Amino acid sequence: MRVPCAYQGGKQRVAAQIADLLIDAAPGPNSQFFDLCCGSGAVSVELVNRGIDPTRIFMLDISSWGTFWSAIGSEMFNMEVFDQFLSELPTNKRELKIHMSSLAAIPLGEHEAELYPILQACSFGGKQIWRKGTNWANACFRDYWEPTATSVRRSPANPMQPSPIELRRRVAALATGMKGVTCFKTDIMKTLSEPLPSDAVAYVDPPYQSTTGYAFGFDLRSFIAHFQAVNRVPLFVSEGTPLSENSVMLTFGGAKGGISGVRKGKHQEWITRF
Repeated sequence: MRVPCAYQGGKQRVAAQIADLLIDAAPGPNSQFFDLCCGSGAVSVELVNRGIDPTRIFMLDISSWGTFWSAIGSEMFNMEVFDQFLSELPTNKRELKIHMSSLAAIPLGEHEAELYPILQACSFGGKQIWRKGTNWANACFRDYWEPTATSVRRSPANPMQPSPIELRRRVAALATGMKGVTCFKTDIMKTLSEPLPSDAVAYVDPPYQSTTGYAFGFDLRSFIAHFQAVNRVPLFVSEGTPLSENSVMLTFGGAKGGISGVRKGKHQEWITRF
């Protein structure tokens, strides 16, 4: 299984390394895993790919990803509605931006879970699109782009990644493979009202400090302090910088050129255990 689509800040390229740390830290054979600020779900998907039963995984996200994963885990995701949205996409890639902009301008009805992954797959640069009341915010889409004779990048940039066919395949696989996960669409601070199970392992992937473009955020240091006051279980936190001496820098593979092909380097990913 793979995450539905690209998502700025998503952990699909380092999910295997994070899963290694979480599984190694699990105190028992039936430990529960808490994936807080789960976003596109890369870490939870990797845990299930490793053989962790979905019923042992608890996800949380206050954005539309929370709606999506809640529907997937509870078998409430409507594939017929999802397929209908996909069938209405124009076959001409040059028409997709106008179509998506029009779709995002329609007041949101009851099918947030089915529409959101399609919008997000078309988001420019994978930037977060979020629900604001009955409307979509930060819904910015891109044109189909082809390289010129002087372009550094030599391959076209499609307006939807992955393609509708691949997106459908991924979501269908997730609807089957991730069945049984529990996802809460709620404020992360509410997880501090009661302690987690004694055999739990928690992972949180907050919006990174000094970054923009996310609808939701929280005081990470305050969260960590309150978490430790309530819980006595391992907590792993992702950030763009080390948070303590007990931090490990994760390694990336793949290209570093970005959308234009000219990025000079890769950002850093650190994970810290508390």
